[in-house]
Amino acid sequence: MDLKFYTHKKGVNEMRKKIVLLVSLAAIFFINIGQALAIPSVSLNLLDSYIEIGESFDVGVWADSDNLGYDLTSFGFDVITTESNFSYDGYTLDSTWWDASSGTNNVSGAWQDWNPAPNLVHLATLSFTAGSTAGTYSDLAVNGVYDNLFYGLFYTDMSNWTDYGYNIDAATDITIHEAAAPVPEPATLLLFGTGLAGVGLMRQRKKHSYA
Repeated sequence: MDLKFYTHKKGVNEMRKKIVLLVSLAAIFFINIGQALAIPSVSLNLLDSYIEIGESFDVGVWADSDNLGYDLTSFGFDVITTESNFSYDGYTLDSTWWDASSGTNNVSGAWQDWNPAPNLVHLATLSFTAGSTAGTYSDLAVNGVYDNLFYGLFYTDMSNWTDYGYNIDAATDITIHEAAAPVPEPATLLLFGTGLAGVGLMRQRKKHSYA
């Protein structure tokens, strides 16, 4: 075999191996970067799109793991309301959470299903009552600084039992509308219509009596 050809072929093979190695390392790097950039978030979902004065309304609390790759095992946050124009009445945890809350304003839970929590999971529903003044109020928030147990979002990588934590910080506006004027019931309209017909009939009879 020609020595030059053999040397060239060997060099090409070595170059291919290096390229494959570099591509593999780059893939691993970008996968790790993607996981590092994936940050879970918590959002507040107003369940009633139109709230009137004095009306009760609910707000759903949801966690989005953003394809993090870890299992959400517990969470915790405080309900923060500084406005006097709506009052906080309490919370209801989703049935898949064991209640570990401390008081009404602290809402905490531990996952109790054998199956892992989905990427988008319902944490709790918060209940409120609108006050007597219409307007838009921005001071409804949930806040939980991760403390390695029941504050923030607590994740576990089940492959190596490594724990990860993230803070909870979410807020939403609440708009309260003036109460709408009551709409007459069908029975009331019927009585009103019957009354008008009666008045018209009486007037017609009076006209005939004068004729």
